[in-house]
This record gives sequence, C-alpha cells and structure tokens, in this order.
Amino acid sequence: MGEIFEQLYMALVSALSLAFFGGLAFYIIYASNSRWREYELLYAAFEPRVPIAKKLAGMVRISQPGFRWGHLSGDLKSHRHPPVTIGVHDDGLSLSIVPPFKYGCRDLFLPFDKMTIEPAAWDLLDKEYGIRMEGVDGIEILMFSNVLEWAAESSEILGLMLQRADLLRELSSSAGSQALSPTRQTPQR
Repeated sequence: MGEIFEQLYMALVSALSLAFFGGLAFYIIYASNSRWREYELLYAAFEPRVPIAKKLAGMVRISQPGFRWGHLSGDLKSHRHPPVTIGVHDDGLSLSIVPPFKYGCRDLFLPFDKMTIEPAAWDLLDKEYGIRMEGVDGIEILMFSNVLEWAAESSEILGLMLQRADLLRELSSSAGSQALSPTRQTPQR
C-alpha cells in the first residue's frame, strides 16, 4: 500500500514540476517577444503573400536605436530573433520567425511607404541597417547588411533606401573625423 502512495506522490510532484517549468518557459518566450508584438499591432501580415524573392536571413535584433550592444548598453528589452525568413515584395518586406521559435508571433509585413532605413551598428559590426517604421516609436529592426543588400537586388525602392542610409553613414563619419582634426593651424613665429 505504501508503494502506491509513493508512486502517486512522485507522479504528482512530476506533474507539478512540469507545469511550473512549462509555465516559466512560456513566460520567458512571451516576454522576450514583446518587441515583435509592438510591430504586430500595426504591421501584422493577415493574409499570405507570394514574395518576389525569399531568403532565410539568419538573425534580426529589435532594440532601441543607438544601443549597439543591446542588453550590455542598457536596452533591457532588446531581443535577437533567431532564424527569420525575409520576403521581398513590390511594396514591402515580410518577416517571419522560423518555427519552433515562432511561438506566439505572427508574420510581419513592412510596407516601403512607412519605412525608413537608417545606418546602424550592431555589436562589433559597423555597417548594418536599422529599419524604422511609422507608428512604432523608439525601436528598430536591425538586420545584417548582406541580407538587405540581397533584398535590394529585387527592389529598386529598397536599393534607394540603402543608398540614402549609406550616404548618411558617410556624412556622419566625415563630420566625426572633421570634429577630431584641427580646423585651424596656428601661425608659426
């Protein structure tokens, strides 16, 4: 009789432990996708669309602009979303997190007419791009430059946006180098 109670006790403890750790895992997944959900409010893709080109982009990071190191630079809600598929359309980009990481996240469609691409830095990389969208203030989607350059091959609008971002990057770096170098030379006597 004692063995039955021991088996029931172990089953109950196992079930409660599984429920606790499952709930904890759900909460962590839900909390880490909070930035993605901010984009979902305005830019969720409700119907599937066939893209002109499609590619597994690797990782994207959603964070505040200017926070190069994510969590280490103070942006506590910065999150890296592992494998994301990017689709290029005539009028925008679609982003989709690859399952099983997709849990609770809908696909995004980012229209070009509400998009701005800015130069960005991501960890040790200096020549990346940040996608900012109208209505989603204070955060941007950071992507590797090779992914957006690939996408620009299929979209003239995106190519022009990347040229603008590169021009801004050049202007800010030349302004920074001019500020560091002396503008006047002192006459020698």
